[in-house]
Order: sequence, then structure tokens, then C-alpha cells
Amino acid sequence: MAESNNFSHSAAILPVSDLSRSIEFYTQKLGFEKTFEWGQPPYYAVVKRGGVGIHLTKRADAIMPSKYHRALYIFVKDVDDVYKQCKNEGVKIVNDIEDRDYKMKDFDIEDPEGFIITFGKGD
Repeated sequence: MAESNNFSHSAAILPVSDLSRSIEFYTQKLGFEKTFEWGQPPYYAVVKRGGVGIHLTKRADAIMPSKYHRALYIFVKDVDDVYKQCKNEGVKIVNDIEDRDYKMKDFDIEDPEGFIITFGKGD
């Protein structure tokens, strides 16, 4: 097996029904920056904030995201600040901020496509 330092980074790829709406949500509500868009009309885009990149692709089927499982867990340095930003921007919070028994303080939001995204900070 190859050395573990051979791995660089990863990207979550979220299939979305409305690419423009998703880009607007991540950039306007969560403070991400659109760094890439591809296709004519566009059907793939990348949004980034700090070291976190999320790839968005136009969904080709009707399968909806799980309402019970998290699509992405984003680790942040100041979870209270991110929570406050989400509240101020009217982002749908589906699980309020709390210190969890698994040693994380986190909360869950739902994006316009129904993906559950968690923001959290550990001890």
C-alpha cells in the first residue's frame, strides 16, 4: 500500500437540482466563495471557505438526500460564531447548538436541497 502522505485532500460532491440556488446559499448565507464553475449551461461548481471545499453537481436523478444522515461534517475553530452567522442569515437549523456526549459542540443545518450539514468543534 502507498504511503499515507501520498494523500492530499478530499472533496464532498453534493448532487443538487438547482445549481444556481445552491451556489447562492453557500456563498450568500454561509460565506463560501465560488472558485470554479464548469459547463454551458453550468452543471458543476466548487465553493470554498478556508480549507473546506464543497463540489456541487447538477443532479441527474430524482433521489433526495437523507433526512437522517449528515452529508458533511465541517470542523471549525469557533462554532458559536458560525452558529450566530447562520441564525443571522436565516439558515434552517435542524439541530440546535449543544455540547454533545461525544466531546463535540455542534449544530446541524439543512441546505436548500435537503442536505444536512454539521458544523462542530471538539475539546
